[in-house]
Amino acid sequence: MRGSMWTKWDLHLHSPLTNLNNQFKTSIEDYAKKLVEHDIALAGITNYFFFQQDELEKIRGALSQLNSDTTILGNLEFRLAQPNKDGEWINAHLVFSERLTTRQINSVLEKFKVMNTNDQGMTIWCSEESFKEHSVTASDVVVDLKSLLDHLQGTMQLGSDFLVAICPCGYGGFQPNATEGRSVAVAKEIDKHGQLVFGRERDRAFFLDSTRYEGAIAKPVYLCSDAHCVDLVGSKYTWVKASPNFQGLRQTIFEPSDRVQQSDSFTEKNFIKPYFSEISISGRIFKDSELSFKQQEIPLNPNLVAIIGGRGTGKSIFLDSMLSRLNKQSPSQRAGEVSVEKITITLNQGGDSGRRLTFDELTSDAYSYLHVSQGDIHNFSKNPSSLSAEIKRMLSIRDEEFDPVTTQEISENLSAYRGFIEFWQTQDSAGELVNTPQYQEGVIEKNLRLIITLTSDQNKGLIEKYQENSSALNAYAKTVASSNELKALIERTLKSLNERITEYNNQNNSAKSVESINAERSLLALAENIESAHQESLKISNANDIIKAEFTKQGINQDISSLLNKVKEYQSAIDHANQKLVEIKERTDRYHNLVVRRGELATSYNVFVEKNRLSVDVAFGALQQINHEWNDEQNKIVQDILKNISITGMATFDTDKFYSGIENCLNRGKFRSSGEKNTRQKLEETFNVTDSASFLKLISGQKIVFIGQKIVSIEQFFWESEYFNQGGRYELMNYLFNPRSIQSYYYVNAQFTYKGKPVSKLSVGQRGTFYVCLKLATDPFGSPFVFDQPEDDLDNEFIVSDLVPLFKSIKKYRQVIIVTHNANLVVNADAEQVIVASNDGDIISYTGGALEDGNVRDEQGIKAMVCRILEGGHTAFENRERKYGIA
Repeated sequence: MRGSMWTKWDLHLHSPLTNLNNQFKTSIEDYAKKLVEHDIALAGITNYFFFQQDELEKIRGALSQLNSDTTILGNLEFRLAQPNKDGEWINAHLVFSERLTTRQINSVLEKFKVMNTNDQGMTIWCSEESFKEHSVTASDVVVDLKSLLDHLQGTMQLGSDFLVAICPCGYGGFQPNATEGRSVAVAKEIDKHGQLVFGRERDRAFFLDSTRYEGAIAKPVYLCSDAHCVDLVGSKYTWVKASPNFQGLRQTIFEPSDRVQQSDSFTEKNFIKPYFSEISISGRIFKDSELSFKQQEIPLNPNLVAIIGGRGTGKSIFLDSMLSRLNKQSPSQRAGEVSVEKITITLNQGGDSGRRLTFDELTSDAYSYLHVSQGDIHNFSKNPSSLSAEIKRMLSIRDEEFDPVTTQEISENLSAYRGFIEFWQTQDSAGELVNTPQYQEGVIEKNLRLIITLTSDQNKGLIEKYQENSSALNAYAKTVASSNELKALIERTLKSLNERITEYNNQNNSAKSVESINAERSLLALAENIESAHQESLKISNANDIIKAEFTKQGINQDISSLLNKVKEYQSAIDHANQKLVEIKERTDRYHNLVVRRGELATSYNVFVEKNRLSVDVAFGALQQINHEWNDEQNKIVQDILKNISITGMATFDTDKFYSGIENCLNRGKFRSSGEKNTRQKLEETFNVTDSASFLKLISGQKIVFIGQKIVSIEQFFWESEYFNQGGRYELMNYLFNPRSIQSYYYVNAQFTYKGKPVSKLSVGQRGTFYVCLKLATDPFGSPFVFDQPEDDLDNEFIVSDLVPLFKSIKKYRQVIIVTHNANLVVNADAEQVIVASNDGDIISYTGGALEDGNVRDEQGIKAMVCRILEGGHTAFENRERKYGIA
């Protein structure tokens, strides 16, 4: 059921019953043991002109006694009448199907006239009896190849019952690379008659070249032992990827390069690739359905597996069940609906002794492989933005966040800006803005006047001195308060920083640990400043007590305590207002700096966008370069996939998203549709942003916002409160300046063309074709590739001209499993295994085998099922057979 696998074949070796040059001196049983010992899966038992009685059956019987599956084909060797340029007779072989017995083959040939006659000119027939009767030996007999083939085709069918093998080298070779005219002509004619070549490894390139003469076709070359003694059995052989039978031999005619190898060193034998080797299934498939799998263990071929079947037979369910087991977090809706009662998947990690991993209901691990579910391509390809995201993911471009340090600074900037606005808009009980220079200057003026009302010529000097001392006390109190505030901030910050340092040291294998931070000197200085302020305040308080005594001493008869308390109160108000004026100036200066810096930081997002744009160009450029870790064929595969594809990074400013977001931050009543203008038009006229360049002008502070009859900057617009609802100003600021918001409308898309056409000019099928090409180019070799019904989403021209040869090439380097209705993908891509799904009364089961298995005329085997189920199946087989002349 696993389909076509690599095994050793020897199509040309003699047996202990050979008619000429018999050097075996061994029994049939020992001969059979030798075949088994050398793992020969198929042997072409060769004799000259005819077989000995029951020759093939005796060898098959001996192998059967050894429980061997080795297949025996009959191979008769003939010497042709045309000699080569060295005067040697040219040999040709007829290889017969295992369905034919020795007697059936001999009975057909015994009616054929060889070219020799006896001394009396009488006919000699191609049989042991006739040779003996006329005293000729096999070494003397020659035949005319055309006459021989005409005779055989009177009762047998070329391609079904026998095939012709030609010999280009060695004794009796026709030397196809000869330059002499007659030799070339003879070689060409013999070449035309043969379907198989018995030759050397170096003959492979010549016979695979379809330009060696006009109308030539590529032919498989078989390296054979031509053993005439038991010691040479197994000395030479050919690796063949086909069922070890005549149908498998026939299949190699259609795939002479990929299915036949003349040495032990070839890609599919040496390249280690992981593949799903077996799936065991049983039980219900869905929780709320009776549909179930028949209990089965299904072996899988490591190359191309094609799953076919009628509608509703369970083709795609097979793949969905795999995905549900191997990737429980798969976004595929189809796989998410599947809940197979029991499914076990075995992964062979590659090589003859590859480790096997089992995934079943007890396995929590997922396995990463390339799986394209039904509908995946359509979902991606119909949406250019999601396709762009998928392209970047395939190119291994991560969606990097804008510089976190700058993002943090922008966040702090916006927060500080908001703090200034809240500071500036603070009101007193009368609704007056208190944090303006005008308000605080008014406070100062008012309290100075009040102090004047308390001053006379007699007390003026003392009041001024007391006023001066009160101002100094207020200043020292400010020093103490600000020192304590700074001390608390340092202690909090140190605690947070040292906690982060401890985490860093615990989490990183750094060469050197980071030392904890201390601020002992700074804290000591603050403590000294606080103590000094306390001491100075005490001195001033003592001086004020002296001032109070002076009032009495000078005979000033007033309520001194009330008078000085009022002076202190008014002076405190004056000092507080002066401090506020300083704070207002500092905050205003900081506000202006925040506005400038905000624009600088936000416009740096443009550098980030350009970096991301270049990353797409670089990633695609790297994909187009030769990979020195791959062989020439692997590099050619990838370059062929990419030949019609171009990908570039494109900075995209989405005005629709931009204005949609802005609208949500504003008082919509100011932009309500009216007359001939809708909301969008009014927003565009106001903000004048049409692309990334004008957006950068906006956030950098240039005057491009049009309100009323004036053009203002975005900062000036923020102060126009009628355009905002509560909180709208800050929402708009965040929308325009926060990188996390900007990336929703200003970002990099991976723009692509396929065959020179942009995405807008491509059909869904062509987009799907591009998607699959890039999927394979970015992950070409290694893990299995599972593809559910590629023909549903791909351009048909691509399937025929590109996907079929791509599958034929890439399956050497990764397992490919497809569900398909397309005969081209099965027949012309030369699937090694065909699995046929069937549904019998809600019980789904699968049968499988090699593409070459069975017979269409008898409606048996995989070949017949392919023709019955797949549209164009008959045509695909017939066209191929007609091309090779064995229809």
